[in-house]
Amino acid sequence: MKIAIHKISLILDKICAVVTGFLLVSLCLIIDYSVIMRKLFSSPPTWQYELTLVGLCWVTFIGMPMTFHMQEHMRLTFVTDRLKPRNWRIYMDIIDVLLIVFLVAGIICSVQVVQNAWPQYYQTIPIRRGIYYLSFPIGAVISVVHLIDILLNRKPDAAPTVDKNGEVQA
Repeated sequence: MKIAIHKISLILDKICAVVTGFLLVSLCLIIDYSVIMRKLFSSPPTWQYELTLVGLCWVTFIGMPMTFHMQEHMRLTFVTDRLKPRNWRIYMDIIDVLLIVFLVAGIICSVQVVQNAWPQYYQTIPIRRGIYYLSFPIGAVISVVHLIDILLNRKPDAAPTVDKNGEVQA
């Protein structure tokens, strides 16, 4: 079970990296095109704003699981760096469980938002508005998989230590 979840987590992280990379490159090209059209031809594309909005939302919420996979999500490092290894593990497990609870609640709530927005289309691009909101539940599900993988595979001696000078040793 642990190995299967770990493999799924690795595959999902690679998918997130490819999707996020593709979206970032696409957004750069779209924004550059828009600037060129606006400055040189005084004819900005009307669709650029909405497409950029959707793209940035997807980059944000598909990039979110990548931070969980790298264990770089928000945490109080000034607290965790000072904990003993046993207490560090308990603290990190509690934080990760709370994150899972929050994300699951967010997934449940966001399904209704996606369903309500799905019938509507953007004005300038042929994309359903639900696509914009769909990025959060997808990113949250992937994040939950990463957090479960981290919980199952966290080593008890993985806590950082602090030397006599107060420097954190990873």
